[in-house]
Amino acid sequence: MYKNKTALLLAGLLAGPVWSQEEAALDPRAELAEYARYAEQHNPKLKQALTRYQAALAKVPSASAWVDPRLTYGYFARPVETRTGPQEMRFSAAQTFPWKGKLDLKGRIAQQEAVVEGQRYEATRRSLIFEVKAAYYDCYFLERAIAVTEENLRLLAHLEEVGRTRYRGGTGEHAPVLKAQVELGRLEDQLRSLRQQRRPTAARLNAALGRAATAPIAVPDSLPMDALDLDEEVLKERLQTANPMLQMRHTQARARSLGVELAGKQFYPDLTVSLDYIHIGDRGANPLMAMASLNLPLWRSSYEAGQRAAKLSHQAALQGVADEENRLAAELELALYKQRDAQSRSALYRDSLLPKAEQALNVTQRAFAADRSDFLAVIDAQRTLLEFQLAYERARTDQALHWAEIEKLVGEPAITEDIQP
Repeated sequence: MYKNKTALLLAGLLAGPVWSQEEAALDPRAELAEYARYAEQHNPKLKQALTRYQAALAKVPSASAWVDPRLTYGYFARPVETRTGPQEMRFSAAQTFPWKGKLDLKGRIAQQEAVVEGQRYEATRRSLIFEVKAAYYDCYFLERAIAVTEENLRLLAHLEEVGRTRYRGGTGEHAPVLKAQVELGRLEDQLRSLRQQRRPTAARLNAALGRAATAPIAVPDSLPMDALDLDEEVLKERLQTANPMLQMRHTQARARSLGVELAGKQFYPDLTVSLDYIHIGDRGANPLMAMASLNLPLWRSSYEAGQRAAKLSHQAALQGVADEENRLAAELELALYKQRDAQSRSALYRDSLLPKAEQALNVTQRAFAADRSDFLAVIDAQRTLLEFQLAYERARTDQALHWAEIEKLVGEPAITEDIQP
């Protein structure tokens, strides 16, 4: 039965798109879902996890197999004379039969170890998808930050030119012009730093995809986000049933429990059955003898030590389950908090702070044009708007990122939506 289970698990892990040589090149305009599928097929770390699972699966049949029979040949260098003739050669064949249940337990333990590797593969796959999404979202935020900074730079350059024109015409002061030039220098440096981040940010995404660091990537115009049910009880139930790391801990505990049972079987002897055949000359009748032997487990202290070690390993595995449950529950709570916080910040900037900052900038610009406002007020309003725009983009990116983290913990989403700007 365990062979069928592991075969089904392998089939499930290998299910999915098979990339041909022609499809190996990723379209530079690919979207997030295509990036994720590409990473599943090409990331070396994920391939390593799958190979480890396949290796563990290959060990299952041998774990429950009987030991090889022994064949012995003996030649009498000095033949033994008997009444019917000299004994010249001796053949013997022996097969050991372990105590009832030993081989089955060994096979079940190997099957559980293979399942562990399969669940480790799934955990690696989810972590990889999260890495792809996190890098993808960073690329989005970086390009949005560059675009917002460039727009503000153009606005500030226009204001600085207006200030210089007024100063040359004798209707403005020099201090606001200097202030604008300082702000221009700061924004130019900020823009230069953002542009320099493009290569390492793209390299991070390409590393998750298993591609060269300089391979071209597509920059998304919007943030796709898998929306999950935020009902905490539902998420906690899904965490218990769908998280591969927690399932792996449970499987390890089951394997250790079987190890305790196997250690108890060591107190019982194994049976060895053998046949001996002696060749006696050409005239004699060749005797055939059947024998049975048992190994005697007399040194019980060694078996008791093995059983005690197996019980302690099982106890440690159960403690590992409890620790994993607590750790994952804490991670889920933190991810939910961060997602709600990012969602609140996104709504705050979108619905309140950004409209007010834009209104304040428009008002100060009109007042400045009518000589009713100081030039410094326009610069301050413009700086505030820039900060709010970047904070809004950061909040939206964080919102998508924490959705992805929740998905990594509890599994695939129930529905799919897009973050609206």
